[in-house]
This record gives sequence, C-alpha cells and structure tokens, in this order.
Amino acid sequence: MADSGFSIALRNCAGIPVVELVGEINKKTIATLNDILGKLIRAGHYNVMLNLKRADWQRSATLESLKKVARMFQVHYGNVDVIADKEQISGLSKLRLDSLFRFCTSEGQALIRIKKLPPQSATGIVPMPAHLSDK
Repeated sequence: MADSGFSIALRNCAGIPVVELVGEINKKTIATLNDILGKLIRAGHYNVMLNLKRADWQRSATLESLKKVARMFQVHYGNVDVIADKEQISGLSKLRLDSLFRFCTSEGQALIRIKKLPPQSATGIVPMPAHLSDK
C-alpha cells in the first residue's frame, strides 16, 4: 500500500505478524494501519510486531490514535510490540503509551518477549509472508 511515499509491509517472523511502516505517518495512513491491525485481530493474531524504524512522523501524537486498537489486542491477552530506534522510543515514551505498547529495539527482542524464550533462541529466524483475514 502506498500513499505519498508511505508503505506497509506485512510479513511473518516465527509465526508472529510483523507490520513494517515506511514513510510518513499521518491521519490517513493511521486509518490504513488500524484497518490492517483489526484484520489481524479478527484472524486470531493477538501478538503483533509493529516496526517503526523506517517510519517518519511529524507529530508523535499521531500514534496516540492507535490506543483503541492496542486495547483490542490486550482484551485477547496479546500485545503490540513496537520496534523502533532508541531515539524513537524515547520520544514515544514521553506520550506515556507504555501501558498499551511494549517497546523493543529489534524484532528478535520482541520475539523473545512474545514467545517468552531465552535470549539466544531468536537468532537465525527467517521472515515469511503473512496473510490477513478475509472477514
């Protein structure tokens, strides 16, 4: 999906969907992201990695609109693990979203948290395509 330099890639990492955002995040692209995350929930994926390392947003508050969908994951005892650089995490932490999202600096770190694995278990994981529900 593309919108003025924005794209969303959906793939699978050891059975966990990874949604990677590239480009500028704004209200229009957040609506698309909310739709994809909603479809993942309806398909039974209650733990998701949201990779923001290549995303750009002018106002961090734009991400606050993801609160509702993050709560939907928590209703099913799941989580949205946000993968971002340390600087991005620092900015997001100021929004006090820690109760809704878990912040990680790598997909491996997120996978360890989701699957509750020992740290060395996440090495050598091969990404695979993921599919959305048609519901």
